[in-house]
Amino acid sequence: MRPVDDPALRRLPAGWRAWRFPAALLAALTILFCLNQPILGGDMLEYTLDTVAIAHHGTPDIRLTDIAAVRKLVPQIGWAFDPLEQDMRAGVKNVYPAFARGRGGAVFSIHFFGYPALAALPLRVFEAVGIPPLKAFQAANYAAIFVLGLALLRFFRSAASASLGVLLFLGCGGMLYMNQTSPECVGAASLLAALLFWLGGAPLAGGIMAGLAAQQNPTIVMFFAFAPLVKLCADWRRDAGVKANVKAQLTRANVIGLAAGLAVFALPPLFNVVQFGVPNIIARRFSDPALISGTRLVSFFFDLNQGAIVALPGVAAALLAWGWRRRAIATGAACLALVLALILPALAVLNWNSGAAGVMRYAFWAGMPLVLALLLRVRTHGRWPPLLVLWLVLAQGGAMVSAGTYSYVEFSPLARFVLAHASNHYHPEPEIFAERMAHNDDYIQPEKVYVYRPAGLPAKALFNAENENAGAQLCGPGRTLAPGNRIVASSHGWRYLDGDPVCVPAR
Repeated sequence: MRPVDDPALRRLPAGWRAWRFPAALLAALTILFCLNQPILGGDMLEYTLDTVAIAHHGTPDIRLTDIAAVRKLVPQIGWAFDPLEQDMRAGVKNVYPAFARGRGGAVFSIHFFGYPALAALPLRVFEAVGIPPLKAFQAANYAAIFVLGLALLRFFRSAASASLGVLLFLGCGGMLYMNQTSPECVGAASLLAALLFWLGGAPLAGGIMAGLAAQQNPTIVMFFAFAPLVKLCADWRRDAGVKANVKAQLTRANVIGLAAGLAVFALPPLFNVVQFGVPNIIARRFSDPALISGTRLVSFFFDLNQGAIVALPGVAAALLAWGWRRRAIATGAACLALVLALILPALAVLNWNSGAAGVMRYAFWAGMPLVLALLLRVRTHGRWPPLLVLWLVLAQGGAMVSAGTYSYVEFSPLARFVLAHASNHYHPEPEIFAERMAHNDDYIQPEKVYVYRPAGLPAKALFNAENENAGAQLCGPGRTLAPGNRIVASSHGWRYLDGDPVCVPAR
């Protein structure tokens, strides 16, 4: 097999003109754009208002006229903007929590306006030509997928391999988020494109794409520490020493790429410092480092409702079963380290069960380095093995079909099956259990008990150890839990009671 850096691989295949793959991808995305409708999801209140504000007056500050304009776009949820409008009319300093007043008193979304800026121009155009304006978010998402396709083409030097790469992205969560009015698709596609550009010899494009992705998901800044490490492992030459291998990565182009990407990433923290006095107002208001736990880490990867395993079962199995050579192990370890670096800060968010479309939003974009690890093995192999393609079609296709059948306030089919047949062995992160059992999106409250009692099956309850009334709430007035109940500890004082409670009179 020829080495990856063989100059022959830098040429597109004979008979295939460079414009045909981009044209075909653009045509396919255009068809999907026409067939699909935008889905209101994620932090749509902030993003719709921000996009309308930038489109109508060129600035991200929210005005009463912007609220009125958005109400016309989404009249079915117009009521959701009432609290913000009331606070703005009353001159309240601390407005509706998803927004904040800046240094001069203007109201801004707590989310940076990078993603809304991408959707603002399409929205303005669509309003003028009669296309539903909310499809502007789809346009931004699809544009990111198009750039990802170009990155895959450069990475593989093969239109067929690039096409399979695009399909793999869609099958790893892309199809779940590509029509959402939220930045997850742009973040995931831009992160994967950035990694592919970086490893494909286009560090400037890679740095800029990573900076763009990090504007809405700040932990993606870890790209700038780990992308050079991944490339070092992928390009490692056994006939050269450590110093020579490291020196080969310290090129002028790589340094410029890192600097450009960091400059793009720096815009949100600079804006936050100027307007709010802190580098990240979301982290200040809506995260708590005390929430970081092993329970959440396991939940991130393996929760049956929204963990990364929901979107990457086929990729994970392929990585474990195929291509275990020394270089593949080192590169895979570097990719996994990047995943951990991306998610550890996200474990501190207050809202863990947060608007997932099947797979958790964080798990979708943070899982892209694992997709990269598989793509690297394919490139090293020289082509897509037919059995691998068949496996990915079956496994990832089935995963996407399953992930699209339930909302984030109900248990997935797989979770319901395990709760019915192996309940004693399944203890989700407490917030996931409480909100999906109760079918609502609300903060979990220690003074409450949460009881899941499906028809004909033993109960499963969640309570907090600090709740002195938990026994009476589970057993009835004057009674409490008897010794010997099967109780399993979870995080932050939460406990699972497996099975119907065994009770005794309270002392």
